[in-house]
Order: sequence, then C-alpha cells, then structure tokens
Amino acid sequence: MNLKALATVHPTSIVLTLILFIQSEGAILNVDDEEFFGKEADRINWSLHPCRRKCMDGEAPKVCKYVFVIEKFSSMSKACYNCPFNITDCFRPHCIPTDGVQKPVYVADRQLPGPLIEVCQNDWVVVEVRNRMATESFTIHWHGFKQMGTPYSDGVPFVTQCPISPGNRYQYYFNATTTGTFFWHSHTGSQRSDGFFGPMVINDVHSQDVYVDQYDYDIHRLVINDWKDRPADEDEIHDNYDRFNAITETILINGYGRYVNFTDANGTAIDMPTAIIQVESGKKYRIRTINAGSENCPMEMSIDNHTLLVIALDSRYIKPVEVDVVTFWSGERVDFILNATQTPANYWIRVRGLSRCATANANQIAILNYANVTVNDPKEPVGYQYPIATNTTRVLNPIDRGTESDPRIFISIPNLVAVDKDDLCLKAEVDRQIFINLDTMAIDNYDYHRRNLYGYNEVAADRRLISLQLNHITMKFPPFPLLSQYESITPDMLCNSSYIPSGANCTVDYCACTHVINLKLNEVVELVMIDQGLAARIDHPMHLHGHFFRVVASVSLNETMTVAQFKRLDKQGKIQRNLNHAPIKDTMKVPSGGYSIVRFLANNPGYWYFHCHFEPHSNNGMSFVFKVGEHEDFPKKPDGFPTCGPFTPEKFN
Repeated sequence: MNLKALATVHPTSIVLTLILFIQSEGAILNVDDEEFFGKEADRINWSLHPCRRKCMDGEAPKVCKYVFVIEKFSSMSKACYNCPFNITDCFRPHCIPTDGVQKPVYVADRQLPGPLIEVCQNDWVVVEVRNRMATESFTIHWHGFKQMGTPYSDGVPFVTQCPISPGNRYQYYFNATTTGTFFWHSHTGSQRSDGFFGPMVINDVHSQDVYVDQYDYDIHRLVINDWKDRPADEDEIHDNYDRFNAITETILINGYGRYVNFTDANGTAIDMPTAIIQVESGKKYRIRTINAGSENCPMEMSIDNHTLLVIALDSRYIKPVEVDVVTFWSGERVDFILNATQTPANYWIRVRGLSRCATANANQIAILNYANVTVNDPKEPVGYQYPIATNTTRVLNPIDRGTESDPRIFISIPNLVAVDKDDLCLKAEVDRQIFINLDTMAIDNYDYHRRNLYGYNEVAADRRLISLQLNHITMKFPPFPLLSQYESITPDMLCNSSYIPSGANCTVDYCACTHVINLKLNEVVELVMIDQGLAARIDHPMHLHGHFFRVVASVSLNETMTVAQFKRLDKQGKIQRNLNHAPIKDTMKVPSGGYSIVRFLANNPGYWYFHCHFEPHSNNGMSFVFKVGEHEDFPKKPDGFPTCGPFTPEKFN
C-alpha cells in the first residue's frame, strides 16, 4: 500500500489552535468546555504543549496544565469517513482507526492512545479530568511514578481516592521529580483494555541525562497494546460465567494495526495504516516503548536488520546491552537506542504476541522509514523467519526463562547492571522478608463457582475457572479509600495471611477480603514472589505502586514450586541473589513454576497497591495493598478532598 500522502496528514502535524498552559509564575488560564472544544473538527494536540521542550540546566520549573475530557466513544466512527479506502480519512481529527473494526472505546480527548504528557524534571504536572461518560466512573493512575509526597494522586479507586463519577471534574497534581518513561491509564474495570491510556515522559535536564551523548534525537514513542474487537468487560464476563475462551485478536502500535482484510470495488486489497517511525540516515534515536496491554499477552519486538541498544527499563537507566529482540509484559517500559546505519529504505518493526496472544496468532507491524524514502510496505528480507528464531538471537527478558538460561542468548533482568549506585536494598540482610504465592487455585469461588449450585467440580471441565489470588486471598476493595478515609477503618475490615476475619482456612476455602500488609517506615523489604504452577502456567507481571524495587533474582524451574521448597533451597545456598548494581524496576514478571525476588525501601508513607498487571487478573482479586508507615506519617490530606462510602439511615440500624 502506498502511503505517500501520510506525512501531510499525520496527527502530529496538525496545528494546535489552543493550548492550556500555566507558567510557574503566571496566572491560571481558565477555559470552559465550549471555548476549549469549540470546533468539533479540531483535535487538541497536547504533543505541542510548551512544556514539551529541551530541558536546560538552571531553568525555572514550569506548572504544566492539561485537560482530559473522558468519553465513551467509538473506533471507526463517522469521523473516519471512508477510511481506509481513502487513506487520508484515517488521520482525520477524532478518527480512531485501530485495526479497522468498529467497537466502543474509552478515550481522553477522542484520541487513542491518549494525549502525550511530556515535561522536564521538577515541573509540576496538573491534569484536570472531566468525566463526560453517562454512567461510568474512573480514576487515572500515573504508572511508574512514585507520587512521593502526593499519594492522593496515585489514582487507585478505594485505595487512594473515590472514583470520579459522571459529570464530575477532578484535578491530579504532582511534582515531576523522577525522570523517565511512564504512562497513564485508567485503574477502573476494563477501561484500559479498551483504550483508556496514554504516554508520559519526564525528561532529564541536559547534565543529568546519562546517555545524552549517545543519541541525536529523543522524539519517538511506541505505545503498544493487545486489542480485542469486542468490549473487554463483555469478554471478562463471558470468561467468568460461561467458558474461558475469549481471544485477543491483534495488537496495536500507537493506535494503528492491520487485522481486517478490506477490498475496494475492483477487488484490490486495501490495508489499514500502520504506525510510522521516521529516521534520518546516520543518526541515532532514543526510542521509548510502552507496553500498555492488559491481557496475558507478553510481546516480542524486533526491527528488521537493526539491533536495539537498551539503556533503560521502567524509567531507570542500565548499563547498555545490545539485543535483537525485546520481550516485555504489560506495564513495562523499554528505552533503546536505534542507530540508523542501514541502507535507506523501509523496514518492518515487528511485534509478536505470546501466551494467549500466540494462540490467536496476534501480531502487528509498523514501519521504520528512512527520510527521503517513499513510505510504503517493505519487502520481506530474504531468509527472514517469523516467529523469531530465539535460539540464534539475543533476547532480553525471555518468556518462561530466568537466570538459569544461557545469558549470552537469553538475557534475564537480574543479569543487567543498574547505573544507579547501590543502596540499602542490596545489603546482605534485609529487615523483613515476605513470601508471596501467586495462586491459580482450582477451588469454589463465591463470585463465579458457588458451591452446591455450580461449584468448580460440579460443572463441565471446559466451564471451570481458576481463582486468581495472592497468598490464597482474593482482594476485595473497601467501600471508601483507605488512604483518605483511614479514620473509618475498623479492626475487622482488613485481612492478611495472619488474620482472616471469617477464620477460614484459605488453603482449602475461598477467602476474599481487603488484603493489607503493614510495613514499617524505612525498612528494607524482600519480596519473594513464587508462582506455584498449579492450575495454569502464566508469567505474571507484578507491579508495585509508590516504590521502585531492585530485581535480585528470577529463575524458572519449569515445575511446581512452593515456599517450603524455596526455603529449603535458600538454606542450602542454592538461591543466588545479585546484590551488586541490581537493576531497578517497578514491574517484574514471575516465571511460571519459578520465582522472582525483589527488594525495596519502604520510604513512601501511604497505602500502595501491589497487583498483577494483567487487567482481568487484577479485576478478579490478584492484588493486595501495602500500608507503609503509620497514619500520622502520611502527607496531609488536601483540603476538601472528596469522600465516599456506605449509607444506612440510623432508624433502620
């Protein structure tokens, strides 16, 4: 397909007619919806925000304000006119082409991915969100950003805030103290699965950019996500209450993907557009990639005829490592340098879905286009094999593998070297060790396997659904936020492996409660995350809010694993930990039938969510909350902060 006209109509070239911006010493510019969105044809292009600038040493920080209008919208809507038969129509304002299939989507400012936030270190980020949905609430989480001192902006419903109800506005704010590649996404239901996410980049000032001399440009962001052609919440209900067989059809790259086969009136095949990354021959580019996916769909990414020099993971720098393939899970971010030294042409950027995505052969492509070369589909290179032949290529963070594999080919996360100096997390003895069982239990579950009605063993095998738990407990949220309304917590509301209000034996019975683990402020914690490999083989990506952690071990044993087995191996000296410049992350897979060990300093007071980043797993209870410090250690609640909770008239008590 010839996309010669693409560059002239791509959204990044559309002139912004209005930018809402606050300078640090200036007054707030107030606008209402009618003024801000006065022309329906306009697309508010936040990538042109003045806070997206070269970050200079000694520059005064700015206050950078954004307005996100949240709506339930549609891909391939009337805004797309004759897309893809007239390819320019696919890039009209408010056209969300995705893979060519019409479906309901959740969007901010009618964009997918949502608006880019890009600021400099120490700027203040202020995001006003306006809920225009008719019946649904939401929150926004700023994934990877630690919210040190601003825990009320972390964006987890019933942990840090009440959900933002229809018709309401809510303002998130935080100081961009930590640099790197982040993203924002809904933390409510299945909204992230259906498009409610976008990129966020906090740039270093020139003197603090570790690899600033290693690349010429830092302009490309690749937001990659798995994609279904039906609403995700419908699929989740189907999986929970009928048969577990919902399939992820494809993958999107920056909101574009080929999946549907179109033909014109003459029978000529017409493709949906792809994402395009343009480079100039001889130049080096820092490319920031974000896995915003939601399902059990880890992804392999490669670029034909080019290697990837990885310099950062989850916003933290590492000693550069050159690889051919990057594998990353939902919530992970990878920054790499691409050296544009090949013959000027077009090259495929390839993303291959694994696990459940492999079952559906869910893949996607984008185009690496050298400047002054006509944008069109590259020809397949001679001898190229797809899927990737991993026995001959260098793969970062391979699936179902850890440090037990050949590090020359399979480069596991603990083998990487952090640029950050060693800290207390890498001392020989930790203050506290916590074991976390990632349970996939074949038990009756009150939500979808009610005993003596349609219990787990009472229905046909193809209609059974495993329970997703941590330490044999399914997380249930309280009716109000733990952080902002902690004074309403009663002793019998919370639970953990030491205290279950019902007194049930959670190894055989179904336990569901508000799962909270208390940590002392400033203690060094070692989390030993063990996948028992019982009812399913899944590499779960575990994400920690409020803190970074050091990844000191990750091993796949390819067998059933228990805490008792781990303790025995550890006592025998067979558990190896990397305590020398261990890499720093906030999302880490746990290999199926194996373990990962991470360490963090509990120095951020508040209630912090810890969960599997597969959205259906988190929705079904594979999570808990860390309480760090005591309530008196928490930052002061903002004046007038919204409250919520149950109501029962006293006369009926």
